[in-house]
Amino acid sequence: MEWRLETGRTHQIRVHAREIGIPILGDETYGGAGNGAEERLRSKGAMTPAEAKRVAKISRRPMLHAQTLGFRHPRTGEEMDFKAEPPEDFAEVFEALRDASA
Repeated sequence: MEWRLETGRTHQIRVHAREIGIPILGDETYGGAGNGAEERLRSKGAMTPAEAKRVAKISRRPMLHAQTLGFRHPRTGEEMDFKAEPPEDFAEVFEALRDASA
């Protein structure tokens, strides 16, 4: 999922995701971890209970990453743009999700 923020605050994403019923995977504060995450992952037959448990367990932190970030420098006015690939621990979660959907 892609989110576009005006403020750059992850709290904004986390709260809104929970409100629309799709909390960020691994987010203990806003309902995306533990039994709640397992239930959502296996709901409607999307995953087996064992697959859902594995994905929830390896999601040790919120699976939220800013791939691109941009802003105008406050002193120079220069447009600053940055890009970063997802962290290594995301790869394990992505692989588990792919395996479950195969």
